[in-house]
Amino acid sequence: MSYSEGMRAPTPVELTCADPDAPCKLPNAFLADPPLDAVIAKTVEWGARGSRDDFKWSFALYNTDLKNDIQFINAAGSTVGNAGFFDNVGDTRRRGLEAGVGWGNGNVRLRTDYSYTEATFESTFDINSPNNSSNTTVGGNQIITVNPGNKMPNIPEHTFKVRAEYAPLGAWVTGITANYFSEIYARGDENNQDVNGTIPGYTVVNLDSTYQASKSLQIFFKVTNLFDESYENMGILGQNFFVDGTFNNSTNRAEQFRGLGAPLGAFLGIKYSFDG
Repeated sequence: MSYSEGMRAPTPVELTCADPDAPCKLPNAFLADPPLDAVIAKTVEWGARGSRDDFKWSFALYNTDLKNDIQFINAAGSTVGNAGFFDNVGDTRRRGLEAGVGWGNGNVRLRTDYSYTEATFESTFDINSPNNSSNTTVGGNQIITVNPGNKMPNIPEHTFKVRAEYAPLGAWVTGITANYFSEIYARGDENNQDVNGTIPGYTVVNLDSTYQASKSLQIFFKVTNLFDESYENMGILGQNFFVDGTFNNSTNRAEQFRGLGAPLGAFLGIKYSFDG
């Protein structure tokens, strides 16, 4: 079991883009802005691991509370989603568990890992979110209220990994890995109430093979997204100005934009270690 405390000072990017009256579009020319409070983190972690015969296992629970966490806030009057400023939003929390078990016997090795991450806001605050369907108009701005327990955008709660390796020769190892990521909320939906809901979870399978030709030389081959799955791994609420396929400022509407995951890819290469 362990306990730790840490802090980080606001980065130059955050410090020079922290004025709600002078929002920026990143990347930008950095100017002086109001100061931000340092982020304070307090972490408690408990875990155990062990092995028996051909099996190995590990298990850990953790809780990290952050004070004065920093988020990128949409500027008042902005609908594009990338114009805004950084600000302290109070407390946030990341807690969860990590568990894994592995087995190996001769030329075959198996491994599975599971991770649960609950990333939530723990303070109440109002932010401008013009493309969120649940917003209300306050002073000409489209405001949503974020409450304790609301889930942070673009962080999956569940991840699951299964890997199998086969080594027919000592120097040649081939493996296949399946990775699952659960659904996520889009940025701009910090209150988790937008009508578009969540970005669906997905599974991606990767294949890899390595041959250690010598102590210094390794030949590798890998295939990412083996089955060429179509998936999205991030999201943001914004305005669609191309509803009919062409730009039209009068028919724009709020939508959920998603970042597409990488398609099928194959890579062949060599690695050489000069200190080998």
